[in-house]
Amino acid sequence: MGKENELTFLQKASIQWNSFRKFLWNSEEKTVLGRNGKSWAQISLFYLVFYACLAIFWAIMLIVFLQTITEDKPKWTSYIGTPGLYQIPQPEEKLNMIRFNMKDEKSYEKYTKPMRKLYDQYVENMANSNAVNCTDGGVRPDDRDTICEFDIEEAFGDGVCNPENDFGYKLGTPCIFIGLNRVWGWEPENYDKDDVPREIVDNGYMKNFITIGCEVYKDVSTQLNNTEISPKAGISFKYYPYLGAANDNYKNDYVSPLVAVRFSLFKKNTEVRLVCKSYAANITPGTGLFDTGFPSELRLDLTINTK
Repeated sequence: MGKENELTFLQKASIQWNSFRKFLWNSEEKTVLGRNGKSWAQISLFYLVFYACLAIFWAIMLIVFLQTITEDKPKWTSYIGTPGLYQIPQPEEKLNMIRFNMKDEKSYEKYTKPMRKLYDQYVENMANSNAVNCTDGGVRPDDRDTICEFDIEEAFGDGVCNPENDFGYKLGTPCIFIGLNRVWGWEPENYDKDDVPREIVDNGYMKNFITIGCEVYKDVSTQLNNTEISPKAGISFKYYPYLGAANDNYKNDYVSPLVAVRFSLFKKNTEVRLVCKSYAANITPGTGLFDTGFPSELRLDLTINTK
């Protein structure tokens, strides 16, 4: 008998629909969505005041924040105090490893391709840039907004570190490009006369230049024939400080100066670990919030195969 009194699906649906309609508009109690006119007025006023106060608070915080920043420099410049070294090409392997066969173009194409792309970008930038030809000697003009041009063709000269020679890879004397990461406002300083490191004194250290030096790791000198660096003096002080973080025109015209390093190994078909370092009086680790105790250097495992 219980089943005879049980409502059908359509009857249940009809009851639920009538309840929903009554919730939307209850003609007996004159309510919409369960609230009468007074209740709707009260809750509307509450949220109007709440969001108005929220908007005012946000606007005040934005105004206070804008008073603490300027358009000519970043808000924070102390996260990284001194620049580190980077290289082109950057191998895809986790370890910084360059391995190729000097007789097989395909084996070194992955290294020369990004170098050629960067080289062409620098040449194009040189043609379209508003940078000026600064005087030699590593001295930056007094006008801090002046950008000194970096002519990559002139800087690397007539050596093998150019596209015509596949950047030395087909000759078995590969090149890499080395630069310094951009750190806003950082300016290199010269060493005092008695503080110049011995390893760069012997290699022709020049004032007003950031010296770049490369050697075999842990001084296994028998494996390295010679290293040629262009420009030989290193990176001129005239390109610093970098001030382009908040200036779009400056960023468009500024290119990071580079040096080309050509390696020549006595031993072929053998992996050789190399280390390159940058030298200036104020390139020291640990001077910024996120700086580590590691010096400004990079390590590279190089293998030149001939068979």
